[in-house]
Amino acid sequence: MDFLPFEIYSAPFPRDKYGCIWEIPNYLSDEEFWRISDSLLKHQPLPSDVYPNKSYHVDHTDKSLSILRYAREIFDYHLENNEHAASYRFVQALESRKFTLNERVQGSPRGMREYPSHTDGGKLLTCLIPLSPVKSVPTSFFGLDSKQEVVSIPWKVNHAYLFCSSSQYSWHGYVGDKKHDRWVLNVNLHPVESQWKRDF
Repeated sequence: MDFLPFEIYSAPFPRDKYGCIWEIPNYLSDEEFWRISDSLLKHQPLPSDVYPNKSYHVDHTDKSLSILRYAREIFDYHLENNEHAASYRFVQALESRKFTLNERVQGSPRGMREYPSHTDGGKLLTCLIPLSPVKSVPTSFFGLDSKQEVVSIPWKVNHAYLFCSSSQYSWHGYVGDKKHDRWVLNVNLHPVESQWKRDF
């Protein structure tokens, strides 16, 4: 997707098993990262009974706004390169050409039990950015029909992964870190019926 104004590349998983998963290094600018990191201090430690996460909204970040700006191009790219006929949830939303950006920090308490495999139904696109701790448990991808060998992109702070929601391919889940609260920035595009919308 070289039309995007930032570095992005395909994760090293077979698309016929896992669909399109993308990696985005250095998602947040230094200023954005430290602003969000400072805000985490107000929410720590998380109560042990939180499940699967506690979340709060943050100001939209630069790359997230670019994803919103190029949403139509991102979706068109996935359709034009849909070698495995993935059933993408964004198809019906393309007619309105309007999408909503939702950006929030999510924290899961240490030792949290597994959040089971799911496809992010209701969301059109998901981008996850690890925030804290420096070493933690990455998101697991279960692939086609949630029946493939489990793979993951190693947890690296500020190194994002992005995928479009598909009823077949976007199965994923996560579990709590054993020693620390696990924090990510979660960016989603939704259909138009929400607070914040723009036409593209």
